Amino acid sequence: MSQQKIPATVITGFLGAGKTTMIRNLLSNTGGKKIALIINEFGDLGVDGDVLKGCGAENCTEDDIIELTNGCICCTVADDFIPTMTKLLERAQRPDHIVIETSGLALPQPLVAAFNWPDIRSEVTVDGVITVVDSAAVAAGRFADDHDAVDARRADDASLDHESPIEELFEDQLTCADLIVLNKTDLLDGKGLSRVRHEVASRIARKPAMIEARNGEVPASVLLCLAIGAEEDIGNRKSHDGLEHEDGTPHDHAGFESLVVGLGA
Repeated sequence: MSQQKIPATVITGFLGAGKTTMIRNLLSNTGGKKIALIINEFGDLGVDGDVLKGCGAENCTEDDIIELTNGCICCTVADDFIPTMTKLLERAQRPDHIVIETSGLALPQPLVAAFNWPDIRSEVTVDGVITVVDSAAVAAGRFADDHDAVDARRADDASLDHESPIEELFEDQLTCADLIVLNKTDLLDGKGLSRVRHEVASRIARKPAMIEARNGEVPASVLLCLAIGAEEDIGNRKSHDGLEHEDGTPHDHAGFESLVVGLGA
């Protein structure tokens, strides 16, 4: 009997949108599923990784958290992401679900395309792409809580090979999404939330599901059960950066070193 494919969920969104908080909530409510978590962050300190390692979830131990720390995941698909996935799949105890948190600079489309690599495609499917939106920022006419912080991350990433304006990055995140989480809705009134919904919907031709959240609280049954198979639908997830490899071949980005975290007791 052939082995069932492992579902993977890609979570994207700008710095400050609430991705890490949402994932921390998720890890506490997965109903016992064993989760492998890949975090794409970079800089001197892996803050997101430290936060998630400290959440104490038995179904996602420190050995199950893999950090890619030196650059944008979409720029290192062949050199970093694919080898990381291969090592993960070679483990004796395979995860029930893989969750990938991208950096705010990542273009999600080439990452999803990477799941069409033969060694990955046969074993993993993209359950769905989830984009977390900072509703308060959008209501205030911004795309992220702190545009300067996003620009600083961009300047720090020597491996970044796309210079997409923040507005285009935002639209790429929305266009690739199967589920859009409008986070921080507790900071808005009804009219403000309506404006955010209209603003987000007006930027994409696709019509992904859109839900509201406070403090990143979304049921695991929603986040992990989309069953989309997003890697089969690359052509409808257009990127401003022109990386639409419909044959599943990822964009040829420069590589960076990855750090696989497996801290013992």
